[in-house]
Amino acid sequence: MTRIRSRSVVAPWALAVAVVFLGACGEEVNGPGGATDQMEALESPIVFGMMAYMSTDGVRTGRVEADTAYTYADSTKVDLRRMTAIFFDEDGSERATVTGREGEWDQETNKMIARGDVVLLIHTDGSKIESAEINYDPSIDRVWSDSATVRTLADGGVQRGSSFESDIEFENIRIRDVRGSTGRVF
Repeated sequence: MTRIRSRSVVAPWALAVAVVFLGACGEEVNGPGGATDQMEALESPIVFGMMAYMSTDGVRTGRVEADTAYTYADSTKVDLRRMTAIFFDEDGSERATVTGREGEWDQETNKMIARGDVVLLIHTDGSKIESAEINYDPSIDRVWSDSATVRTLADGGVQRGSSFESDIEFENIRIRDVRGSTGRVF
């Protein structure tokens, strides 16, 4: 019976790989995909399963969640994938929930844009607004969309329009160019 020693077969191969690898370590790689680009990418982490809170003057005003979040070292902007934003009333109860395939959130100003099959659920009246994109800017007390909008009321009534605008409390919701049925949907 002949015994094959794995060391005698593997050792020369491993040594050759190590020599090639160590020889390459001394080279400086620049240009696209080089060492400089790789270091910059490390400064902009990707966060999986992100959850963060929005606040104004130390009071929590909302929570932002995303399956994936891309942050940038030189910016307060966060790019979100499969996002949810929950907005709170002054007493801490949930006012509204926004979901979308993707979005952007500025951590400093709390401005937000949700994109892709966006659904806005308004907890106070049980209505739902759907649009391709919904914007939120707390500094001007405004939520809006410049895209086609469908609002489904709690009683099943439907309003369709070219866009919508509301205050942050959702007390003054305006659908522009309302068309179609506003009756109950079965």
